[in-house]
Amino acid sequence: MDSQTIILLVAILYLLVMVGIGIWANTKMKSSKDFLVAGQSLGFFVMAIASFSSIQSGWGMVGSTGTVSAWGVGAVISATVVPIGFALAWFLLGSRLRRISQKHEVYSIPDIMRVRYQSRGAHIWMSIAMILGAIGYMTAQIVAAGVITSLLLGVPFMTATWIGGLIVAAYTMAGGMLAAVWTDLIQGLIMIGMSLLIFILALVSGGGWTNVMSTLSGESLRFVALDGVQPVVWIVANAIMLFLGMVAQPQLIHKFLMLKSTKELKWGATVAAIGYATTTLFSLGVGIGMRSAIIEGKVAAPDNLDDTATSFLSHFTNPVIAGLALVALLAAIMSSASSFITIGAAALTRDLMSALRITVRRDLLWNRLASLVIVLAALVIGLYLDQIIYLLGSIGWAAFAAAIFGPVVLGIYWRRGTGIAAMVSIIAGLVLNVGMTLLTSQELVVPPKQFFAAPLIIIAGIVIFVVLSYLTNSAKDREMFDDLYPSDLDVVPAAIEVDAGAEPEPNYSYSEEGVR
Repeated sequence: MDSQTIILLVAILYLLVMVGIGIWANTKMKSSKDFLVAGQSLGFFVMAIASFSSIQSGWGMVGSTGTVSAWGVGAVISATVVPIGFALAWFLLGSRLRRISQKHEVYSIPDIMRVRYQSRGAHIWMSIAMILGAIGYMTAQIVAAGVITSLLLGVPFMTATWIGGLIVAAYTMAGGMLAAVWTDLIQGLIMIGMSLLIFILALVSGGGWTNVMSTLSGESLRFVALDGVQPVVWIVANAIMLFLGMVAQPQLIHKFLMLKSTKELKWGATVAAIGYATTTLFSLGVGIGMRSAIIEGKVAAPDNLDDTATSFLSHFTNPVIAGLALVALLAAIMSSASSFITIGAAALTRDLMSALRITVRRDLLWNRLASLVIVLAALVIGLYLDQIIYLLGSIGWAAFAAAIFGPVVLGIYWRRGTGIAAMVSIIAGLVLNVGMTLLTSQELVVPPKQFFAAPLIIIAGIVIFVVLSYLTNSAKDREMFDDLYPSDLDVVPAAIEVDAGAEPEPNYSYSEEGVR
């Protein structure tokens, strides 16, 4: 049996398991609550593994591997802030978001806007931000899926991109967030195991850590310096983007709404942070191992940075290991993609339509159709934008963080936050992010190499929210904040416990005073 056949069989087995989970989850779908928040039934371990795996994506593993190889150790150092962001998000947001979901019918981030600010404008624009952000972040996953699927199946990149995108769309459409969470669990465990194995193999292929570092420093001391090849300002900006963006990632916030109980938060942050930190070893090991091999003349540099991981696997591992590692990379891609498909679809069919006073009947059907729309849009844009995966991922990361950090992260703590401030900060974040993407992709604006727009866009959104909240705050805004949480923070009202399986129809009509 040749190597390509072995890799193909491993890939087919993995994809069949994912589709099988989608089919199983489809049998559990009884309402949009099941589709959107998995029936609010998750325990801490499933939630922790699913949350880290939905964030450690094709951007983080395929894209970062290429940047480590090109930019040195410093490219992955900034990623060490992500586990800290995990812990901060769990402790800052987990308990409060679960309490909000106990009192209100909250299944999504736009729902948080609805009950926190009672502003149709904030509700509409957060829905739009979720749609555009989901498509933007999905572009990185689509391109990464094309790179990996092409090698797994031995088909051209464009064909592989369509295959990978449609497969993840299929199981997500079938099982919604329930399928996404359980596939995330399996994918996260695969990612942890293979990251440890490949890290060790990468160092062994280069003669051990000391020899690899010696080879890199012999070529250039900057490859082993903490700031790497990129300027210090770029590394700091990247760290700011990752840290603030981590706290405001919708796939993580969304999962807090799925927890059975706030008691499940105790160990979740630790498990999620350790899981993510472990998977960064893949990018570090393969990135520096590949660079060392290139310097020593063992292998030619790939034409595209995004081919670094696949090139290393084909040259330095046997077919079975290569197949399993490629499956782990595909798992990283699909785990993020499935979450974003569900979030984007919910924002399109449920959140945006309700904010516009449009009644959607047969909501499960429309959620599934919207999932397909999100994937098709990401496919078209992903194949159109000629940027490396890491930069594509930064676009979606910044879009979400700029829209979410102020209105949600600050808003659930700060009584002075207002609907007007939330709406304007969301719009500003979207305009800046989409505008910079279009201008740079068309080369209408050519920023200097050390310029990194993402953290500036995130900070701008936060500043706009804070300043406008001070200028527009009223007693009514503070009253809405006080009504956000249950009066008894420690005990779930009996009525909620009794009706936990039901799905009341929320009223989304608005008036001058707020939501009715």
